[in-house]
Order: sequence, then C-alpha cells, then structure tokens
Amino acid sequence: MTRPDAQQPDPGTWLLNKIDARERALTGQIEQTQAEIDAMAAHLGELHEAIEHLRITRKSLLTKA
Repeated sequence: MTRPDAQQPDPGTWLLNKIDARERALTGQIEQTQAEIDAMAAHLGELHEAIEHLRITRKSLLTKA
C-alpha cells in the first residue's frame, strides 16, 4: 500500500527517466566497445608492421644469396 502523501511520478516523467537510463547504458557500451576496437586496431597495425619487416628481411636475404 502506498502512502497517500507519496507522489508518484507522472507516466511521461517515468518514461523519460527510463529512456535516459537506457541511453546512458548504451553510451557506456559504445564507449567500451570503441575502446576495444581502438586497441584491436592498434594491435592489427603492429601485426601488419611485423609481417612487413619479415617480408623486407626475406627480400634482403634473397637479394644477397
């Protein structure tokens, strides 16, 4: 049973609060996912650089052979 003096938020405010909470949650997920993508992109760049170094090394060795 609710207290008679307790005010219930109007349905519009309640819905806006739910939307705001969901938006904050999604924004947090976006930021986390973007950070993961950035880290993976950096790692991918490092892997590309490493394979390029191997290719250069191979080419140098074949040229000297």
